[in-house]
Amino acid sequence: MAAAEAPEKKWYFGNCHCAAVKFKVHMPSLDEHHVKTCNCSICSRNGYMHVYPARADVVYLKGEDSVKGYYFGGKKAEHKFCPNCGSSISVDPHGAFGEEDMDVELDQLKVGTVNGKTFGAPYDPN
Repeated sequence: MAAAEAPEKKWYFGNCHCAAVKFKVHMPSLDEHHVKTCNCSICSRNGYMHVYPARADVVYLKGEDSVKGYYFGGKKAEHKFCPNCGSSISVDPHGAFGEEDMDVELDQLKVGTVNGKTFGAPYDPN
């Protein structure tokens, strides 16, 4: 039996709200990649959805040294955020969850939107 072919990866770019932290992630297309949700108090309160690329596939372009970490409860996962604007950057489970994570297919999620553009001037990170 032939080995399954690895999915082609693409680069995704991200930053915090104030652009003090910038990064890129190399991973399979979000059209095919499993997105995960977490029911801990901080993730459910903020509506976070997660992907877990290999550490080597996450490259900070700016501000990695300034990122702050926050642990709570059992102190198993480190929530990383920008100290300037408070934007969440990532969650590092440090291997705490193993295979117990529940995969959620992106096309099964019901996502609504709010027209936040009506709240004020558009954000310009430059």
